Amino acid sequence: MKERLILAANVALFLGATLLLGTLQTSLWFQIFGYFPGPALWIPCLVYVALYRSTLETIIYAYLTAFVLATLTAMPEGILMVTCLALALSAQVFKHRIYWASASYAMLICGLSALFFQVFHWGATFVIGDQPMTSPAVIDWVIEALLTPLAAPILFPVFHWFDHITGRDPEGDVTARVS
Repeated sequence: MKERLILAANVALFLGATLLLGTLQTSLWFQIFGYFPGPALWIPCLVYVALYRSTLETIIYAYLTAFVLATLTAMPEGILMVTCLALALSAQVFKHRIYWASASYAMLICGLSALFFQVFHWGATFVIGDQPMTSPAVIDWVIEALLTPLAAPILFPVFHWFDHITGRDPEGDVTARVS
């Protein structure tokens, strides 16, 4: 029973961080910088879980992330869920193919995830959406993908601290490798 409470506390910490970072992205950024594209501050939460958790935990967390972010966006919930799931599983596939233990890897994955989130969203609007996205803002996507990695070196130690205080260890198969 205690183990389940610790697991629930860990998930709650990550979901709380996702909600806080998503709120900063959607409200505070626009108050300071106007409509200049901002970093997707919540993506490092999803990337961290994808890199350091099992596939089942990643899938569950991706759906919980979509549920938490649904209040912060006008994106339909179904598209948001599919996009978060595709993003998390893509990060895991990339981790199993190429991985090295450093801050630059976290930054790379966060940047690619920010770009591919938009690509997956664009594709999902054609597959399951009612109104396909016909004029994507590619320049905004690239700017977001360039700004998002800047948050990773700050956030990943916080996430490691979350794991430390809740007694979670990273998944055992995470080692530096190129396959």
